[in-house]
Amino acid sequence: MQLLATRQVSQLLTHPNLDLRQYAGLWYEYARLPNGYQVDCTGEVSVNYTLLADNTMDVHFRCENPDCHILSADAEMRPSRRFENIDPAKLEIRFKSDWLSAPSSVWRDHWVLYVDPTYEHAMIGTPDRRCLWMLGRSRVPNRLALQTMLRYAAQLGFKVNRVLRTGETG
Repeated sequence: MQLLATRQVSQLLTHPNLDLRQYAGLWYEYARLPNGYQVDCTGEVSVNYTLLADNTMDVHFRCENPDCHILSADAEMRPSRRFENIDPAKLEIRFKSDWLSAPSSVWRDHWVLYVDPTYEHAMIGTPDRRCLWMLGRSRVPNRLALQTMLRYAAQLGFKVNRVLRTGETG
């Protein structure tokens, strides 16, 4: 008799009571899991969230490529519509162009998993645990905050041994 092993993936927890007003603004990427969207981003990466009256957000993404050219993309973000109870931390994002290998018609998960009490550091991920970003308000990463987020990401089941610090390639 053969037994089939299945891996049960636990539900990913989001940040409780996320305040989108405090979350809005400019963030700098400190680290990320490698992803197909950002293969050309090897230098500074930033994202600016602008909260709109209907609780959606305009998003402006910028990064530097190996030739020191700035790449940018605009997107829209909204609370996910796949859940009955609206969770302000379960967001979905859609880029307005096909840049970043993301077709402009596709909404992608963008869940806020952690924000520190002062809204200076945040961790974003996807429920399948394939994408992960660690962000901060300062251009220079706070090592202690980054280590805290890495430990929490590991507890959530992300492969933190694959995380790239912004500016690294791989």
